[in-house]
Amino acid sequence: MVIPAVAAPAAPARETGSESAARAAAKQQNKPVPVASKTTETGQVVANPDGSFTLTEHVQPVRVRRGDQWAPIDLTLRKRADGLVEPAASPVDLRLSGGGAQKLAVLGRDGREVGLGWEGALPTPVLTGATATYAEVYPGADLVVRATLTGFSQLLVVKNAEAAKNPKVRKVVFDSHTKNVTLGLVPPPAGGRSAPAVGNGTDLQAVDAEGKVVFTGEASRMWDSTGPGSHADRLNGPGEGGREAAMGVELAGARLAVVPDAAFLTAADTRYPVYIDPDYQWTGRKNHHAVVQSEWPTERNYDKTGGDLNDLKAGYARERGVWMVSRSFAELDIVRVHGTTIHWAELKTTVVHSAACNNLPTQVWVTGGIDPGTTWKHQPNWNRRLGDIRQQNNATYCRTDGQAKVDAGDVVRQGVAEGWRNVTFGFRADNEGNKDHWRRFDLNPRLEIGYNTPPNPPTELSMEVGQIPCVRGPNRPMVFTKTPRLRARLSDPDSGALLDAGFRVLKGTPEQHTWDGNETRVDKIPSGEFAEVKVPEGVITDGQVYTWHLWAGDYEASAWSEMCEFTVDFQDPGIPAVSSTDYPAGKASGGAGQTGRFQIMANGTNDVEHYLYSFTDEESDDPKNRVNANGIGGDAVVHWTPALERPQTMYVRSVDRSSRRSPIHRYQFIVKPHDVATAGLQAHWKLDTDLSDSSGNNRSLAPEGAPAQRAEGYRGRASQFDGVDDRMLHRGPVLDTSRSFSVSAWVKLDRDNNWATVVSQESTDPSHKVSSFFLQYADGPDRWAFAMPNKSDPSGGTARALSTAPPKLGMWTHLVGVYDAAGGKLSLYVNGIRQQEAAVTGWSGAGDLVIGAARWDGGLVDYFPGTVDDIRVYNRVLVPAEAAFLTNQPISRAHYVLQEGNGTTTRDAVTGRDAQFHGGVSWSAEEYTAVRLNGEPGPNGGHLVGPRPGFRTDQSFTVSAWVRAESLDNRAHTAVSIGDPKYSPFLLQYRPEQGKWGFLLSCSDREPCGRTVLSSEPARAGEWVHLTGVYDAVAGEARIYVDGLFAGREQNVSGWNNSGDLLIGRAQWGEQATDYFKGAVDDVKVFAGVPSDAEILQLKNRS
Repeated sequence: MVIPAVAAPAAPARETGSESAARAAAKQQNKPVPVASKTTETGQVVANPDGSFTLTEHVQPVRVRRGDQWAPIDLTLRKRADGLVEPAASPVDLRLSGGGAQKLAVLGRDGREVGLGWEGALPTPVLTGATATYAEVYPGADLVVRATLTGFSQLLVVKNAEAAKNPKVRKVVFDSHTKNVTLGLVPPPAGGRSAPAVGNGTDLQAVDAEGKVVFTGEASRMWDSTGPGSHADRLNGPGEGGREAAMGVELAGARLAVVPDAAFLTAADTRYPVYIDPDYQWTGRKNHHAVVQSEWPTERNYDKTGGDLNDLKAGYARERGVWMVSRSFAELDIVRVHGTTIHWAELKTTVVHSAACNNLPTQVWVTGGIDPGTTWKHQPNWNRRLGDIRQQNNATYCRTDGQAKVDAGDVVRQGVAEGWRNVTFGFRADNEGNKDHWRRFDLNPRLEIGYNTPPNPPTELSMEVGQIPCVRGPNRPMVFTKTPRLRARLSDPDSGALLDAGFRVLKGTPEQHTWDGNETRVDKIPSGEFAEVKVPEGVITDGQVYTWHLWAGDYEASAWSEMCEFTVDFQDPGIPAVSSTDYPAGKASGGAGQTGRFQIMANGTNDVEHYLYSFTDEESDDPKNRVNANGIGGDAVVHWTPALERPQTMYVRSVDRSSRRSPIHRYQFIVKPHDVATAGLQAHWKLDTDLSDSSGNNRSLAPEGAPAQRAEGYRGRASQFDGVDDRMLHRGPVLDTSRSFSVSAWVKLDRDNNWATVVSQESTDPSHKVSSFFLQYADGPDRWAFAMPNKSDPSGGTARALSTAPPKLGMWTHLVGVYDAAGGKLSLYVNGIRQQEAAVTGWSGAGDLVIGAARWDGGLVDYFPGTVDDIRVYNRVLVPAEAAFLTNQPISRAHYVLQEGNGTTTRDAVTGRDAQFHGGVSWSAEEYTAVRLNGEPGPNGGHLVGPRPGFRTDQSFTVSAWVRAESLDNRAHTAVSIGDPKYSPFLLQYRPEQGKWGFLLSCSDREPCGRTVLSSEPARAGEWVHLTGVYDAVAGEARIYVDGLFAGREQNVSGWNNSGDLLIGRAQWGEQATDYFKGAVDDVKVFAGVPSDAEILQLKNRS
């Protein structure tokens, strides 16, 4: 087995990672610089000082990766620390035995392995270069293993006839090693010289799980020492005129046996030593070679390198005593230069031997591709003759360096243009009957390609920083300046490149134009960024059509970009006009949440393309919302829903085709105040005592199933549904669901194991396929949802606005679903806080309105398991403030009037339940009847404990009380709080640090921290004062009121909930009863929700 000569690659400048960095370094250093990211085992790309690149691609590997560096291939064997032997730098993982019971040789690559084991212990090898010799493995026989470029060759060297008599030589048995491959025999082609004596074939192949051949082997050749040359020469193969024979190969399970030709071993003319040669090679390369010979027309020599196949050859010669014609092929990959511009290409090789010292040619052709089935009989097509090699190199008569090359530029350009993966070159003698044409070539020819990757044609062309797109034809845009800005995105396949661009402006259309010869250039634009220029003065005149385009370049220009047209208009459009019947100018009309239609008119300007508008609610008088005119110079319609009740201004300006803008027109109108609870209200079912409609629209509900009519509700009584077949409905539609509407309800969900709908409205489709909207619990995402199908059948998909968190079972929750037809969107509010939105276009589902169920695919579904209260339906949008208002409507949950004047209990006027006196509590009749608390810490500390009112401290609530502190010392005095094992959720109290009244919300039941809002004025002892603490969960803030007037606010506050009792006169902090109030407390009130400021002012009126 011959090891192909591998020339170490030349040492160019230090490698640089990217093409752009290498190109810059090459220019600066004035020498080629390798591109590290493009280096492979067989190929290397270098950047040249002139900005081009050169790819050098070899047939065989020439370097190997070592960590993050490349090293020249070095097959010199060395011993490892673990005793194994390996090459210094090889493209494959080759491990040889260091002696003993280790496997003889294992070849690996990419997690796959094949190898040979030896019977018995091996001696310590003698290492010489790439050769490991295991002496006297049998008497008179050495085992020689040689590292090759892509594998190994193993030779059993039988040194004499006596050794050949050994039965173990007559049948050499190896243990076969595999990992992640399956080893098998390949039947030889008929007539091949490798015909087996035993077994089914001679060539070996190892196939991975995907059926890909990863390794190949040959175990069928033997030869003697006949002919000239040394023992070292014979290790490479038979000599000139040497004798050789075929061997049989057997593969059975994990054992591989080679059966030498017995007659060859015993023949009188056999000259010892005799060499018996199995080998293995890795075949996963992308470049390949083959030799075909006329004497063996069906032999497959694809990528074989053993014996007389140790080089490429062409011509007529005598080898191993037989005259024959040889041809050779080298196939090299060109994928890496796809998409580039090829400047030149050369196939380079080394003539290692020429038969004569003459200039007789060896032809070089481009051929069809080669593969493992390539033979003399099945050669690829010889397509085109590229040139000749006339280089001579005869060691005896005319020694030279043998360097030769052929121009391959045209074929590589063709291959790149047509997307070939590789180019295959064929070598054959000019006269295949003349031995003087014979040449042998190095086994590792290379293809050198000079190329550059031109930038991509510029894209994303636009004018005025992207505001005016690229258009051709009658819809070409108009510009408003004589010096418009042009821009386009530049890009280059070479990452990180800095690019130039040249912009040309042509007078006329793409089909008919003139060019003044000027070009506006810009340079050093990073790839992927925009190049932008300003058209110089004097190029453009009014009223003309112009065309522009550009090229990009680095060291080579791209193709031209597309062409864009524009015309020029220097006249500003006139001021537009606005009218609205919903919100007439200067009048109070409509209301918050009521969508209005506004018509914008061109007002005499005939080239208006679109309008820009805004409203006061957007807090901007610079309109940026765009609406297109219904044609050049036409009108436009805007639908808008006000969120606030106040004077409003619509700001509108016209924009013409050249993007010139008119002055702003201000259309002023007034959004009329209205009652949130009644404006646009179509139905209101309180569900307290019956199913009547409180809106005055006489839309009563009818029950189906058996919903409970007087369950405990959030506000009074409610209806309870079993989630099986309970529902209520109003016959006929309540809403036109193609227009804006809103639906709200208080709900308490008992189970979350299925979809559950609170409110829906059916369609008028005869099959009643699907409801037109669903206010519901969505089981899939485990969220509250407001949903609308895209059409009246389930196949159209559903738009769904979801809550940001899952529902809390058994907890009263306020839901508001809003459909804004003008905005084309759904919104969902949970406890007054806006959740998600979803885009949708509503359609009219004018069927029955249903409570507690919905319809899907024609059937009733989504029965609601839980309690529903206070359902409202509006024919307008509820704006955020209104959703908050409905959630925060105050409901009295406890009221201790404290007017009994005697006894040790006091009655809650809301629930009828009593609060108990504890410790030093007494009645006081000074000025007002009230309770007096002694303020003593400890067991005798006076306070009252009442049953927990029906409110949650993680939702909005309000607490108030009249208090009179006898003294204000250096400790806190709490008038009202909620009990807890550790920390009260809130404390209405005096804060000694600031000397002010405070309303404190604690962080949680685990941490000693909280947020306190303080009164603006200091507290005073001995005076009656009315305190109100408000937690507004929707706004996320706490507020305090003193004597009915706002006194302080703390924002970004959140509450938490527990089940503790109401405490009057103390608090809980750190598992301790604390902050006992010293003084009098009267008229304690607790509300779920938030009263208005006017209502809080009324709270100070004593009951």
